[in-house]
Amino acid sequence: MADIPPDPAIMGLKLAHLAAGFLGGLARSLTRPGGSLVRHICTALVGTVVAGYGTPIGAHFAARWLEAPEVPAASIEGMVGFVLGLTGMSLCEAAIRWVKIWRDGAPPGFWPPAK
Repeated sequence: MADIPPDPAIMGLKLAHLAAGFLGGLARSLTRPGGSLVRHICTALVGTVVAGYGTPIGAHFAARWLEAPEVPAASIEGMVGFVLGLTGMSLCEAAIRWVKIWRDGAPPGFWPPAK
């Protein structure tokens, strides 16, 4: 039996995940008119990074949630990569806001627990 070549990867991240994330990030950027070319490129790059790292775990949960054995794993990974690329910039903006809130002090009543 012939050996199956490994999926092309860059720094351990599948090229297909990166491409799906880039296209998702680009789609998100183009749906928000205005802004500079640099903003569009940065949005696409953030989508690429989020999809590159998040697709393996996201595809695992998506496959369990869909429960569709007839759908190939590559299709699920492509869909998850695109969605993560599409939402990647929003996820990063939310994470940055959350970190800023915690940097300035925990929200009232959150920590320490009430006695």
